[in-house]
Amino acid sequence: MEKHAMKGRKSQRQVLHKIDLDRMLEILSAFDRGVVELSMGLYNVSRHDRMLMRQQNRRLHRALRKCLPRLLKPPQPLFELSDSL
Repeated sequence: MEKHAMKGRKSQRQVLHKIDLDRMLEILSAFDRGVVELSMGLYNVSRHDRMLMRQQNRRLHRALRKCLPRLLKPPQPLFELSDSL
């Protein structure tokens, strides 16, 4: 029964982590969009190039949402070290 309760806590932590990660990605994406828009205005980027930059920025954000959770996981050790030598 104790194992079952531990599993429930772990999955709840994972769900909270996913919600936090999604929120963090949303905030970072909004900030990045703002920086891109500001930069395009400062450098007088043409209308056509602005459209291309926005498309590329959306592709980047989609890729980030897809890959970042996997990249944030701690790396698995290649081999285990034993305490007894």
